[in-house]
Formats: sequence, C-alpha cells, structure tokens
Amino acid sequence: MSRVFCTMVLVLIYTDIKSQEEIVRMDYGIWADMENTTVSDLTFRFSQKIQKNLTISSEYLKRDFDFFDRTEVSPLEDINRFHQLQLSLDYEIEIGKAYTIEAAFKPTISSSWTSSLSQEDFLWIFSAWISKKWSGKKQRNNWVRVGIFNDVLFGSPRLIPLLEYSTYISDKLFLKLGFPESAISFQFNERNRLLLEHSFSGMYANVASPLQIQNFGELVDGKLVLNGSQISLDYQYRLQPNLTTISQIGYQLVEDFEIQDNNDNPFYDFGQGSSIFFSMGIMYNFK
Repeated sequence: MSRVFCTMVLVLIYTDIKSQEEIVRMDYGIWADMENTTVSDLTFRFSQKIQKNLTISSEYLKRDFDFFDRTEVSPLEDINRFHQLQLSLDYEIEIGKAYTIEAAFKPTISSSWTSSLSQEDFLWIFSAWISKKWSGKKQRNNWVRVGIFNDVLFGSPRLIPLLEYSTYISDKLFLKLGFPESAISFQFNERNRLLLEHSFSGMYANVASPLQIQNFGELVDGKLVLNGSQISLDYQYRLQPNLTTISQIGYQLVEDFEIQDNNDNPFYDFGQGSSIFFSMGIMYNFK
C-alpha cells in the first residue's frame, strides 16, 4: 500500500520514518460497506536502518473481500483474498546541510496466490526524489521534496510525480501539503498525538487462477484493480517509551473497482462506491 497496494492502515508520515531506527508494526482495518463488499486488511511491517544512509523494510498485507450478491464471477473464492509481500531498500545521500537525494527500490509480490507464482505476480516499484531543508522562524525546520515514483495509486503501475512541502508551524503542529499526500499532525504531549491525512490509494493484484465471468467468458491472468482517495483521522497513544497504539477512522471513496485483462483493459466492473473504515494498530520501536 508504501505505497504499492496502499491501505488506510499504514499511516507513517515522512518525519516519523526518519526518526525511527527500527520498528515493528501490526494493523487490522475494515471497510464497513463498499459497493456490497466488506474489505478487511491485516498488515505487518518491519523497518530497520542498517547503515547511516540505508534502510531496509518489509511488509506483508492480507486483504480479504466479502462480496454480497456477486454471482457473475466464478469461482468467487479465487478473488476473496489477496496477499502482498514487499521488500524495500531505501538509500539517501546528504549533500551539504540542506539537500538530500533519496532512492527506493521495492520489489513486490501482489497476488491471490491460488496457484504457483509467475511473473504476473511481481511488481517492480521504485521512487527517486530530492529534498531541500531550511530553518524558518524560531529555527523550525521546513522541507520541499520533488521527485517521481512508479506506483499503482491510480490502478495499473505508472509513473507518478511527487511534490511536497512540509513545515513545523509550532513545536507541536506539523503540516505537510502535496501530492499524493497531505497531512496535519498535532502532538498534544509526549503520549498523545492526532493526525489528519488525505491521500490516494490503489491496489493492483494478479488473479492467479482463471475466472469465468457471466456474459464475458473466461479470463486468464486477470488483475483486480481498486483505486480512489481517502481522508482519515488517527489517534496515537504512547503506552511506554517504545510502544504506541494507533486508532483510525476515515472515509474511503472508490473511483475504480474492477477486474482487468492482462493488457490492463477493463473486463468486469464492480462499480464505484464509498465506505467508512476503521483500524487499530500497535507499533514497537526498538530504538
């Protein structure tokens, strides 16, 4: 989700990722009702900075679909559950005190896993950007980031521009404006933090088994595609110095929810929809 197969349950803004040496995180989220479909996500993530400039992370996401009144697709159980396994290598180079160049490579498996793996199950995700940091009033930091990344936020993999401005408005208030994410965060005290975020999300996963779709015929190597945008409100509570809980509520708007053929052409449309979603998570920082 990272951002291939992006989900509402992974909300770690840029400054958080940079401040943590090693984290483990687990989240469970559910979309209450989206076009006669309930969606649930279970996510595990591990991240560790192994050198000054190199961070390695891994992520596993299991997404379950509970369809209602969907008799056109057979066998329906072959699109009820999808898995993503992603490895990420992130390397950054500091140029003086103001500029940073960063690149990330994220080989990903995204599939229903109902048969043996093939090249259709793999996605090659990458990103590259440059950022500039400077101090504003009261020596508070500001950042501008410009770059490009290959992701599935709008359905099939494509190059997407990245533009972002981040600043500390006060010691407790942090603001990020840009594309594809914007967020505002308020740190009440050492234990309590609130985060409001708007972002785009997408899914592009291989349907590993052939499907029979009424009035359309058989489809081999199809892709389940979902993309849209969401707004979410997170409450993070620090139980102890290294342990944090995350509660989230939000609204998901789905622009496309369909099965595509292996040429990324629409084959079967589930329709547009929207849903309220909830998630709970826990994060442990080994630092």
